[in-house]
Formats: sequence, structure tokens, C-alpha cells
Amino acid sequence: MLTIFNRAELLITYDLNRFNRVRDALDGAGIDYVYRTKDLTSPTLLEGLAGGSSRGRTGTLGISHDARVEYKLYVHKDQLDWAKTFLY
Repeated sequence: MLTIFNRAELLITYDLNRFNRVRDALDGAGIDYVYRTKDLTSPTLLEGLAGGSSRGRTGTLGISHDARVEYKLYVHKDQLDWAKTFLY
């Protein structure tokens, strides 16, 4: 079981296709993983309480639509070296 105490970060990417390729490879190898996504244009908790988002105030000028979502993959720290072989 993966917890915050025994996991290691394997990958951070903004490319959904790469994220899915690596995730499928980990599935095929039987490596347990956890992933997190973060929409970089959505409001944070503090912005939400203040009544708006950064996108609502500043628009999307200068924000690459390809880099709008951040994908992170975590694996058990004991399997990190093996999992790195599936990065491509």
C-alpha cells in the first residue's frame, strides 16, 4: 500500500500522452502507483474564499494550453529504480 511516507516521485509532466504511456507501462509491470493532477488555471483554496480565480482576474494570456494540467506519478520508494526503467 502506498502512503505519503513510503512513496517517491517518479514523474512530473504536462503531457497527457506521456503520462498515460508511463502509467500503462507501470500497470503492465505490476508496479503500484498513485497519481495526482493539478489544473494550474483553477483557483486555490485562498483564491476561492476570496471570490475568484487567477484565470478570472488575468485571463489565459501567456498560459500554454498544453501545459495547463500538471500530472505527477508516485511509486513505492523501494521500487523507484525499477520504475525509472519505464520512463520514455
